[in-house]
Amino acid sequence: MQTSRQFQATVLAAALLLHSAAHAVNGAQLGGNGVRNAAMGGVSIALPLDANAGANNPAGMAFVGRSATLDVQLFHGQSSADYVLPGNRLDNSQTIVAPQGGFNWTVSDSLALGISLQGGGAGADYGQPALPVPGAGKAQSMLRVAEFIPTIAWKPREDLALGLGITLAREDFKADGVIVPAPVPGGLAPLPGHGTESTTGLGWRVGLLWKPVSDWSLGLNYKARTGMGRLQGYGDDLLAYSDGKLDVPEQYGVGVAWQARPDLTLAADWLRIRWGDLKVMKDPNGFGWRDQPVLRIGAAWALDAHLTWRAGFSHNRGQIDSSRTVQNVLVPSVNQKAWSTGVSWTFKDGSDLSLGYELNPRTTLRGTGPSTGTDLTSKIQLLMLGWQQRF
Repeated sequence: MQTSRQFQATVLAAALLLHSAAHAVNGAQLGGNGVRNAAMGGVSIALPLDANAGANNPAGMAFVGRSATLDVQLFHGQSSADYVLPGNRLDNSQTIVAPQGGFNWTVSDSLALGISLQGGGAGADYGQPALPVPGAGKAQSMLRVAEFIPTIAWKPREDLALGLGITLAREDFKADGVIVPAPVPGGLAPLPGHGTESTTGLGWRVGLLWKPVSDWSLGLNYKARTGMGRLQGYGDDLLAYSDGKLDVPEQYGVGVAWQARPDLTLAADWLRIRWGDLKVMKDPNGFGWRDQPVLRIGAAWALDAHLTWRAGFSHNRGQIDSSRTVQNVLVPSVNQKAWSTGVSWTFKDGSDLSLGYELNPRTTLRGTGPSTGTDLTSKIQLLMLGWQQRF
């Protein structure tokens, strides 16, 4: 029990740090929640591996037992923008630490209660004005979202679980150096900066996990849109179209996992992130992100009783249209492919230590139409470390 209390305190401390860390690869979301699933390309809807399951599919918490996990993802992103004027190049490099984790209690053989932590975000800091406009500040932006997800999972039968999670979200946003057309024909003017503003929101998610036979699992999940509060100041200009609100999008998905051999597991997910449904994305002069389908595949191979190797691949349809590169210079989230791998070592006491690595190769989105001449380039790497304890 002492170990359990110590870990709960550690998870809560990490949760307090989560709001200061998060960038992502599926728009403004990490490719996978939890080191073990992230090392398999993010596949997770039908493959719960630890107490991060509440963020992936709440029903999965019914199958991870009494356990706790604490993970860290070290994000390193490099991006650049050839912006509007010939020779006007902006460069960005950021390294950010993002904790994740969770705790799960088995109240009975059929009921589990838990909490999972999830984060996401996007942004850039170019360290200079985007254009040589008098009064323009350094071009930078930051969106960070931390989600705390209390869950309940119920198994009406041994092969079937239903799960419900409540999303308690905190959001931080900052944008500076934004330049817009001025009233003078052909002129440009900077918008005023409002600093970092924070708000909170509430949402929910549900999931189902079914094992029709011993070596197959099927999963479904649905996450409702999380309505966020108003970001003061930004509702007067940059985010006026959405009344200063940046909601977290609705998403849903389906997954399958197959125990092909006692030592080999194969899994795949398909999910859809409804960026285009957000009011902020419908602004005719704004970011204009569209819905984003994501395909994830992964494999895990148990080399022996202690060592497991994992690998995976993820592909999405970019949410930024090539005609909108000018509007997205401060959020250059253009990566569409990710390769990942990792290993886990299980100790005799049932705990395990996991390492993972993810590469989002260098990707360039070239502007077309009204954005011709503005190209966005991004490369992302993640180094992941995770610890899990079963009780």
